Amino acid sequence: MYDAAAGFDLVGSLRELWSYREVIWSFGMRRLRTRYKQAVFGIGWAVVQPLAFLALFLVFLDRVVGDTGSTYAAGSYAALVGWQFASTATTAGSSALVTESGMLRKVFFPREAPVIGAVGAYLPDLAINTALMVVLVPILGGRFGPSWLLVPLPYALLCVTALAIGLPLAALAVYYRDFLYALPIGIQLLLFASPVAYPIDQLDERWHYVYAFANPMVGPLDGLRQIFGEAGVPDWGLMATSATSTAIILVLGYRLLKALDRRMADVV
Repeated sequence: MYDAAAGFDLVGSLRELWSYREVIWSFGMRRLRTRYKQAVFGIGWAVVQPLAFLALFLVFLDRVVGDTGSTYAAGSYAALVGWQFASTATTAGSSALVTESGMLRKVFFPREAPVIGAVGAYLPDLAINTALMVVLVPILGGRFGPSWLLVPLPYALLCVTALAIGLPLAALAVYYRDFLYALPIGIQLLLFASPVAYPIDQLDERWHYVYAFANPMVGPLDGLRQIFGEAGVPDWGLMATSATSTAIILVLGYRLLKALDRRMADVV
């Protein structure tokens, strides 16, 4: 909730959101059911996309990056799976309030509920791709190890990052549709600004933490590279830096959504 006089009440907003948890679930399930409803290949597109990108990287970008080592394909594939989830979930979350404009005008619910539901609707895709990755990573040159058990940590951070970016963009898109048109461009630029096609070691080590703070996807994507490519543990410093950046974006974005909440039903 947001009271202009009293300010932003985070605890109260979270308590209200929890009471509407079944609404969040309903939004997520509806998004999941309708996403591939008229697609012949169905949810298989969630698997095809990262594999297609991987082939592109192996054929072209490997030559640009240079000597990437035998684990490059496995690490890139792991980062691609994480990136695909984060980018698609961010895009879905950012358009969630506009997509649910009919409900927004008729029924009261916390405005963040459709955004959370839209992000959560991509978790099954992530689970399918992870299962496929477990099979393909050893074939691509990756190494199996107990560190694979740590994979929920970068996944969780990517999920929160998608939500942190999606919340303010969803609120702004209600008032200005320009944000939805600009979002695909921003997502493409962010792809090249993330350690997907290249390992972070290609950059000067002095800038690693600045990089992770400026782009909160850096820590978890590099973590996935380490876990599946090298059977190592994530760089906890990078993970913490990205988590700090994500937390700041999440709090500020949530405040913005609540501040813009009051007139959404009138202008959507």
